[in-house]
Amino acid sequence: MMPVTEKSMLLEVIGDSIENRVVDFLIGGKGLDYSKKDMADGCGISRPTLYKALPSLLKHGVVKSTRNIGRIKLFTLNTENEKVKALLKLETFLLNQSFESIPGKHSQVLRQHVAVAAV
Repeated sequence: MMPVTEKSMLLEVIGDSIENRVVDFLIGGKGLDYSKKDMADGCGISRPTLYKALPSLLKHGVVKSTRNIGRIKLFTLNTENEKVKALLKLETFLLNQSFESIPGKHSQVLRQHVAVAAV
């Protein structure tokens, strides 16, 4: 994962709000599920701040609960949500745009990896 101190290309475009940080973090770990503590740590925010943002993300279907491990509830990105699908496409577009500045076959190889990861 990207260090919290460095903004992702996606956050540069959509803005660096708490909700967007959570979504960006979950996009980076698409397919994995996280505890609230893991999400807060990964986003560089406090748990109370995450607790304020999470209900809205759940209400809008951007994030969904996956399972419980004991008393710990885990969450993941809801890739079936239309807003999330649009953000994933934007992320892929931004990555492909950044690869255009890389000369030669390296950019082509990177684009192929992004295309495979986007599926």
